[in-house]
This record gives sequence, C-alpha cells and structure tokens, in this order.
Amino acid sequence: MPAYNEAEGIGDVVRGFLAHPMVAEVLVADNGSTDGTPDLAERAGARVVHETNRGYGFASRRALLEAREPWVIITESDKTFDPQDVTKFAAYHGQFDVVFGTRTSKSLIWSGANMGWFLRYGNWAVAKYLEYLHNGPCLTDVGCTYRMLSREVIRDLAQFWRVGDSSFSPELMVLAIRRGWRCVEIPVNYGSRVGTSKITGSRARAFKLGCRMIWLVLRLRFRRVPKASAA
Repeated sequence: MPAYNEAEGIGDVVRGFLAHPMVAEVLVADNGSTDGTPDLAERAGARVVHETNRGYGFASRRALLEAREPWVIITESDKTFDPQDVTKFAAYHGQFDVVFGTRTSKSLIWSGANMGWFLRYGNWAVAKYLEYLHNGPCLTDVGCTYRMLSREVIRDLAQFWRVGDSSFSPELMVLAIRRGWRCVEIPVNYGSRVGTSKITGSRARAFKLGCRMIWLVLRLRFRRVPKASAA
C-alpha cells in the first residue's frame, strides 16, 4: 500500500490486513511522510520501503515492484477498503491475471464514504470510456485502487509505466488490457476514510483528475502496446 501522511489509520490498516489468513505480508511504500507514518506501519508489522519521487503513481509502482509474493493486492492506507474483501479477490485466482475492484455498487458504499453521485457517475463514465476505447471487460470504476495482480503481470507491465501521479490507476488498467492479460472487475466494500483525501477531497480536484484521466486514456489509445507473449 502506498502511504503519505496516514498516521491516523496506518496501524489499524496494517493490522487488519495481516489478520487475514490469506495475507502473508503487508508492504507499505512511504512517499515522504512527515507524521511518523513509516514508524507506525513498522510497529504494526509492515515491511516499509521509501519512495522519494512524490506522487501516488510513483509510490504504487514502488510498492508493486517490491512485493515478494506470487499474487499481490494493492490497496489504500486510509481504512476505506475492507481487508475481508481479500477473500473475494482470491476467489478469482487462476481464472484471471488481474482483478480490478469497483466502488460503484450502491449496496457496498457505506455511510460516510466519499462516493457521492458526482464521483460515482464520474468514475463510471470514464471507466466506460476506457472500456470502449481499449476493448476492455465490463468496467464501472476507473479510480478504484483496490486490485489484485500476479507478480508475472507486474513485471510485464512495469516496462510500460510512465505515470507517477494519481492517473496511474487508469494507466495500469489500460496496459493490463492492451497486453492481453485476463482481467475482470468485482465489487468491493467502500467506507469512510481516516484523515483528508489528497486526491478527491474536493469536487474541483476530483474534476481536474477526471479530465487528466480522460486525456491519458485517449493518448494511450494511440500508443503502441503489443500483446504479451505469456498472456
């Protein structure tokens, strides 16, 4: 999990995931926190690495590349995602190479979650745009950062990564689809976060991010991304 100044919740999140019987290790990629986040993560049982390039994408890329297990789940350090959903992801082990989560299922959006109509329909619209342009599977959420990938897929996609900011989410989706890996989307629980969102804390920031994502998805349509030989 990437983390930047998440001292309020990082300990509980790490302990929650480590308590799941299918989780062998929790890795935190600290992105220059100044509030003691890495120390709190280590005390809770996480392995901590440090990414000096500031940005969600850079921290996520570092976390994915540092992971040691054959299957890797990337998630958030702010308590928005439920560790028990690891079981859902694991159910697709062997059937798919990449499993994307979606936060747009109304029955799984819990009280206090930052998923009002603007974010919900905005994520759905951009996801459908991505699905259409890149011939993807059924997609309903372009911004959900709860995902599972095999380590083989991570090593394959890493050579194509270019994005270091919050638009890394759709870049990862597009590359996995275009490389020919088997992808599927599943609904996950989405709750209220601890602390303040650095990305979608205001409607204006969320709108700007959505525009950047739309432009990235369009640009990637014209980028040469050959099929992976192993896919």
